[in-house]
Amino acid sequence: MSRTEEVYLTISIDTECDHDSAWARSNPLTFKSINHGLPNILQPAFSSVSAVPTYLLTVEVMEDAESIETLKNLKGDYEYGTHLHAAFIEPKKKFHNYAGVDSPDFQCSYSPDIEYKKLANLTALFEKNFGYRPTSFRAGRYGANGQSLNSLERLGYLVDTSVTPYLAWKEPNALVDFRKAPEQPFFPKPDTIIEPGPLRDILEVPVTMKPRMFRSPHWFRPWFSSVEQMQNIVRYQLKKHRTERQLVLNMMFHSMEIIPKATPYPQSNDDVLRFVDDMTSVLDWCGGMGVKFCGLSDLYEKYSGENK
Repeated sequence: MSRTEEVYLTISIDTECDHDSAWARSNPLTFKSINHGLPNILQPAFSSVSAVPTYLLTVEVMEDAESIETLKNLKGDYEYGTHLHAAFIEPKKKFHNYAGVDSPDFQCSYSPDIEYKKLANLTALFEKNFGYRPTSFRAGRYGANGQSLNSLERLGYLVDTSVTPYLAWKEPNALVDFRKAPEQPFFPKPDTIIEPGPLRDILEVPVTMKPRMFRSPHWFRPWFSSVEQMQNIVRYQLKKHRTERQLVLNMMFHSMEIIPKATPYPQSNDDVLRFVDDMTSVLDWCGGMGVKFCGLSDLYEKYSGENK
């Protein structure tokens, strides 16, 4: 018998400039997913099912005046957080013109001091644009470790969502290995990102997955998984963690996935319609089961009482 009293669903969106089918940034640099996609496609879709997205904003978005104006005037319920591609910000900034470039660096491949300063500059850029400090974060390419959480905690962040259970990621100078990470939110031990412990004051909210034998996991993510597969992921989480009082489902994707040819994924308007229909169908289905929608940072309060 399930002991679960509350199930929360959060939607964490890497909110970036448009890309191309090889994941390079668009050339010339464009922001259709921000200035058209958010107000006209994504936010209305979320509002139609009472969902609450968290838009995790990158450097190039927060340096674009039109995008900032759009974000400041966006209607509905949502949260803004930050998302770092480390090559795009000082110190040791590698690119000043982002058009056509990739961003392979993991932030955790830098020294602790350099990574902290990059995160501090990202946070200051957010505060300059919006007048308050962000409290939710995801690392670009999921490239975070315990060192990263140390910096985020110092900067006042409450929630990180860089962990992808069952997966490991590599770049030339670093490896992050989340294959043994918990599936549900936890407070990591100091200097770690996948080991639960009671001492740290930042909540890790993993991206929701369903493992598969000898194959990559299914993601709780439109386009990567069908409606039926996403529903099965929800059922798997509810069954596996039925002894826990509260559960979290964390859907993720990129803002530019709803712009044709701005990622390797939807390539046509029909593809975008399928993406949005699949997403809203699953969200509506979850809401019909009594799942509650919330922003990433809202989860901190829901879990912090258990951590004290």
